[in-house]
Amino acid sequence: MRTSRFVHSLALVSIPAACLLFSQEPAQEKKFFDVSLTQDEVYGYSNLKFTGDYTSFESPSGTMVLGRTEAGVTVVIILGGGTLTIDTPEEVKEKFTQVFGMHPLKTTFRTLYMRLHPKEFDETFGRMQLTKSGDEKALAAAKKIYDDRFLTSYHAGAQAFLPPYKTRVMDFETESFNLITTEEGYWLTLRRVTPFASIYPRNFVNPKQK
Repeated sequence: MRTSRFVHSLALVSIPAACLLFSQEPAQEKKFFDVSLTQDEVYGYSNLKFTGDYTSFESPSGTMVLGRTEAGVTVVIILGGGTLTIDTPEEVKEKFTQVFGMHPLKTTFRTLYMRLHPKEFDETFGRMQLTKSGDEKALAAAKKIYDDRFLTSYHAGAQAFLPPYKTRVMDFETESFNLITTEEGYWLTLRRVTPFASIYPRNFVNPKQK
């Protein structure tokens, strides 16, 4: 069974010995992680491209701020803007067109907040040529986005819960459609936040990950 986007509750451990055991878990066995956004994780980039199952984006240049855990990077925040393309399976094409006025959607975005598994980060963004910038203003802007979006996906309180491999959450602040949120994994979700519209029915299985 795949992990859902939201963690609604946590079991409380009352045995002190068990608490000590969990606190000493190796990183690869832990389930919840502190996320660190620091000046050391602020980078400049050029020619950024990403292609998911139905969502792809490009950004010619900008700043990337990474949220790192003991298990690796699970948060990517893009500042600098670019172009966004979203396609869908045929089953939701009509509703998609009603909401966005076109199919597929092609628009521009200002920022992106992204959650993904550290392994997928290493296979994609981790292979890019990034230049450390240490930009304090960019870090402050990224932290505001992080504070706004972190509690909407894969979290256990203030700690991160890693998405399954090849599951990615992408929250785009767009020029024309305000905030668009999408998740690609075993299930697909796609929402326009203002005015609100949800494109996929509940538990819509991703044809590309069946």
